Amino acid sequence: MPPVTTERDDLAEWGRYAFARLRARLQGVSDEEYRCEPGPGVSSLAWRLGHIADLLADDRNATWLGVPRGAAPPHADDAAAAVAALEQAFALWQSVLSAVPDHTLAEAIGSVGGPYADSTRRAFVLHVLDELVHHGAEVALVRDLWAAQGRG
Repeated sequence: MPPVTTERDDLAEWGRYAFARLRARLQGVSDEEYRCEPGPGVSSLAWRLGHIADLLADDRNATWLGVPRGAAPPHADDAAAAVAALEQAFALWQSVLSAVPDHTLAEAIGSVGGPYADSTRRAFVLHVLDELVHHGAEVALVRDLWAAQGRG
């Protein structure tokens, strides 16, 4: 019989899978590609990767999930630093999620969540994972646009 996992374990595994996909799509990203806007008004990889790192390392994650905070990664000025910051931010997210007692996922965020006070901690975790998947897919698309322009 396969081992039984907890709900938190399942959420963490989904996050690891989504992050591994994103991380694989970042292989070989150059500084030029990192900074380039793929079209007028279309955000660069720099913005997207920074946004994902900020999302994963946001202080509210620990606060809303009722666990201690960790240290956020430094700001990135180039592609290699951005990938490193993203990896650090994901490790921070994983440590925050692993500190959440499984039985508290069904609890409301509480007053610290402002307008989301009545939402469950589980719903918030799902929101963070949805953002990781959503913006990770955008990163993949921007990289595909770069390659389609004969640059990659």
